[in-house]
Amino acid sequence: MISRPIKNIFLEGPDLSGKTTFYENIHKESDYRWNIQDRSGLSMLVHAKFYGRDTFTCVEHLREELYNLNNITIILLPEWDEIGRRFNLRGDPIQNITSLRKLHDLFSEAALELEELPNVFVVRGVADNHVVKYTLRKLLEYENASTKSLQENCYSACMT
Repeated sequence: MISRPIKNIFLEGPDLSGKTTFYENIHKESDYRWNIQDRSGLSMLVHAKFYGRDTFTCVEHLREELYNLNNITIILLPEWDEIGRRFNLRGDPIQNITSLRKLHDLFSEAALELEELPNVFVVRGVADNHVVKYTLRKLLEYENASTKSLQENCYSACMT
């Protein structure tokens, strides 16, 4: 078994997807084992697309993050109805229901494109306590990969 320490964990997803709660729960369950960042290059790219800005530097930044196999990106994608329910319950200081829907669609498209990468985890649905514990197991497995698994991850990253 080879140790592959995780450098960064990037939490991604549309507003109201549960990133902050997931962040807090992963830290609590792992005793702050990893550096977890709320948002990364994927959010920069999605928001650049959303606002009609140039995406070139955002794509390059995201590639740099994703091609470092010591980084993990976790995309939280609850069903649209759950995002809408959360918006109706507590609102959002920046987005409205229409912009939230568009951002959910953009993150969903990105997840479909990126989920084949070995260091991208997509959580569809609500990230409850079972999902947190499952994610912790997957992160530990990722860090303590076999040589064969490392080879497969490198091959997968190159072929995607």
